[in-house]
Amino acid sequence: MTAERVDAVIAAVARHDPKLAGWMRTAADALTAGEGEEIISQASLQVFLWYEQPRKYLDDTWRPLTEATGVLLSLLGLDGYAAIARSSTTAAILEAWREVPSKGFARFRAARSASGVQPPDTDLLEWGEIMGMEEAAALSSVELALERAIESGDLRPGTGSWRRVAADICGSTLLRPSGAGADRTLLAAVLDERSDTWVSLARPASLKVWREKARVRAAAEMETSDVAATIAPMRWLLETCRTGIALTQAGYLPPGVVREVVGRFGWWPFRGHPRSEVDVHQLGVLRDTAARLRLVSKRSGRLSASARGMALIDDPIGLWRLIAATLACEDDYVSMLSEFVAHRLLDGPALDGALERDLGPIVAAQGWIAGDERITPHAAGLAVHRALYHWRLFGLLDEVRPKWEGGRPTGPNITALNAAGRAAATAFLRARASVPRTDLRA
Repeated sequence: MTAERVDAVIAAVARHDPKLAGWMRTAADALTAGEGEEIISQASLQVFLWYEQPRKYLDDTWRPLTEATGVLLSLLGLDGYAAIARSSTTAAILEAWREVPSKGFARFRAARSASGVQPPDTDLLEWGEIMGMEEAAALSSVELALERAIESGDLRPGTGSWRRVAADICGSTLLRPSGAGADRTLLAAVLDERSDTWVSLARPASLKVWREKARVRAAAEMETSDVAATIAPMRWLLETCRTGIALTQAGYLPPGVVREVVGRFGWWPFRGHPRSEVDVHQLGVLRDTAARLRLVSKRSGRLSASARGMALIDDPIGLWRLIAATLACEDDYVSMLSEFVAHRLLDGPALDGALERDLGPIVAAQGWIAGDERITPHAAGLAVHRALYHWRLFGLLDEVRPKWEGGRPTGPNITALNAAGRAAATAFLRARASVPRTDLRA
């Protein structure tokens, strides 16, 4: 099948209804990009009808364009696709867009998810909002595999555990060769492409050098050094919350539990005892991290380990990998700071203010805005300590803070990675290179 057949169908309609044929040509151009109907898929049709059409065309054109799409697909023998164009779902989504765009977008996302042909995020891969050619090709392959599974009856959207089946289909497709005779899978092609983009977008040049080094390290087998010590704080929290623990009225851990944990991990170098959890910043970081990773949940005044958290209590390697891959990823800005900390400390110890001085200009070069002004190197350097809280919490740093004598320090302040920190930094950068892209920043 070729573009000639599409052209012939439209030409035949034009002889008795030129206006309809014009709308059919618009639909054909959007769906086939000048090629044959064989490149049309259910997924691409849905995106065109439910998302691209209401965003790119005036609302008074939606009805004739949708009707023309249905006619075109019917004449091409694609009756199942034509039914989608003529469906009440399509009409409802377009009406929602007409009422309020945000409502239309929400309807589009819900309908696309329910259709069964949207590739799900899985443990193997989370899809990016911005894709390179390899990822876009992999996405199309998974969409086609899901559509074929629906046609064969192996996947029945809306019934039973269909989303688990869809995830299995997605995973098995991603592990197929990326092309005839290819020696890497679709998944490997996507991850390689993301890593290449991660390096190529780096600025300034010093960051590109660091990322190149990280890519070389990532090619080696990931080591897990001193896993027990790294995961100890998180494992303590999960064990404590295994059956649920009642929080105070203010939502904090009970004072007795706070005293226990600061004694265990040496988090209170002062006299007496902390009054509450709010006095111990390590506990705040730990709880925020556990919540972000969906390891705990809070309900009815109780903090409990989630099903995911319970599974990882007895999976120390899995827990280590999760923590290492997401160090300080509380938001995009701190995630970036954590990456730069990893690069810098893998290069060697930082003495006195070297970490702030070395990283401040690199952070500022990324173009972040605070209020109405760009973040300065000085402010960026100070912000690095937000990421260091996480590295310190999980015991990944060797830090030397010299005594003062005669109003002067007896030696330099030193911040370095220990053996566990080097392993975690390598794992973190490997994960950082392969995360899905949501914007064009490096």
